[in-house]
Amino acid sequence: MPRSSKSISRLLAVFLVAALSACAVGHAPPPSGPAPAGAPSVAGHPDMTGWRLLGDAWVSGQFARQIIRVGKSDGRIARVMLVITNGNLDVGDVMIQFGNGQRWSPGLRNSFGDGSRSRAIDLPGHVRSIRGVELVRGAVSSGGRVQVEIWGQ
Repeated sequence: MPRSSKSISRLLAVFLVAALSACAVGHAPPPSGPAPAGAPSVAGHPDMTGWRLLGDAWVSGQFARQIIRVGKSDGRIARVMLVITNGNLDVGDVMIQFGNGQRWSPGLRNSFGDGSRSRAIDLPGHVRSIRGVELVRGAVSSGGRVQVEIWGQ
């Protein structure tokens, strides 16, 4: 093999190793354990360490009631929180629907801005199974649509 061909082969080999290394670095698994205090938000969400997404729905216009279903496999939880993204939302009341059919209102009447979240709502009876969360008498500002997520702990 001529000297210039060996140089090109080595250069290509070095380039290939560098390219593969760059790909591997971009796909490293996330670190385990809790996020450090003051950790930045992820995908527009505030730090939700210790919380898990239970369900979500897109809400638009004015509504008398909007139900956000929670899957049965999400287990039992002690607290819930609403996270609002992609717009502003006014809510007249919130009803929690438990797995045993009972309904309970935490008295949450609020105007949520884009990227905001409710307070952590402690459920009565400490740890409960939830079927869904019902938003009562509300409206999306400016006629758009917002995403409402239910997080549990």
